[in-house]
Amino acid sequence: MISPHELWSRHPTWLVVISILWGAAGLSAQGKSSPKATPAEKSALPPPIFFLRDGSRITGVPGFDSLQVKTRYGVLKVPSSDLVRLRLTLRIEDDPDELIELEIQRLGEPEFEERETAMDALREFGSRALPYLEKLTSSADEELRNRCSLLIGEIKSRAKESNKHGDEFPALIGGSDEIITKRFKIRGSIQDSSFKIKSRYGILDIKIADILGVDFRSTGNIQETVSISGKQVVPGNWADTKLFVAPGTTLRIRASGNLLVKNYNLNSGPQGTTRYTGNTYKNFPMLSLVGKIGRKGTPFLIGANYKTITRAEGTLQLGVIPFRMNYTATGAYKVRVTTGE
Repeated sequence: MISPHELWSRHPTWLVVISILWGAAGLSAQGKSSPKATPAEKSALPPPIFFLRDGSRITGVPGFDSLQVKTRYGVLKVPSSDLVRLRLTLRIEDDPDELIELEIQRLGEPEFEERETAMDALREFGSRALPYLEKLTSSADEELRNRCSLLIGEIKSRAKESNKHGDEFPALIGGSDEIITKRFKIRGSIQDSSFKIKSRYGILDIKIADILGVDFRSTGNIQETVSISGKQVVPGNWADTKLFVAPGTTLRIRASGNLLVKNYNLNSGPQGTTRYTGNTYKNFPMLSLVGKIGRKGTPFLIGANYKTITRAEGTLQLGVIPFRMNYTATGAYKVRVTTGE
């Protein structure tokens, strides 16, 4: 029997080749048993939600890249990637303008019964009659003004109560369609007659008349950082962030940084300071960070951390409560604004 030493001495080349092949086979087997890890795929964002007038909803991807919106200034092309929320006014298949105008004229009839009959008819028209009624709220006829105001209140109240989605998705009562984008709001008429929706059950074709609105917030959430300096004192110098917030939005604001009033050696964070007393705007702490939604919105204290579900709509306004008269704070607050869950 040949010893391993003699085999190596007689056939060194063959043994080297065998060793190389054996090692390669081992590496190959190792590669198959332990595959190289690949980065995890990013999870897709949730698709928009289509709210239907019958109370149902559809989650799916819209089949359009942009919307054609007819406004008083012309037709706008709005990319779907910019959309935050759509609220659609009630569509009608038959044009009732002449019938509504006839009942509007009957409101001015001298006979009391005729005026009451016209009131009943206009109630039945509902939201479609609102534009006509609103024009008459400035009429010189006191009774006509009162009747129109009464009808407007009744119609809006009834429309709100009949919305099967409740506060989750407020209905648009009268007027034009409302198109909310990441930066501003548009009022006009969406030109499409239906929307194609790619859902888990296939492609659906839903008439615009059946859609109450569409919530795109899951794909259009705000994630922005802005800087608010000590010069942005309220109420005279609000900073408009140009970030549009819709009703029902989960709004989070986190702030950091410091403002300094050198003459008083006072250093404050976004929560403000109570070291000095005095009358301040809305009784908020001096140098605190405050905000409001829309130019006519109600101011609220933000401080370092703030979270709410909004009820108003408009662009987010930010500012600082001043420190006494004629004293300007230096520095700035870094403010992170996010929306969505």
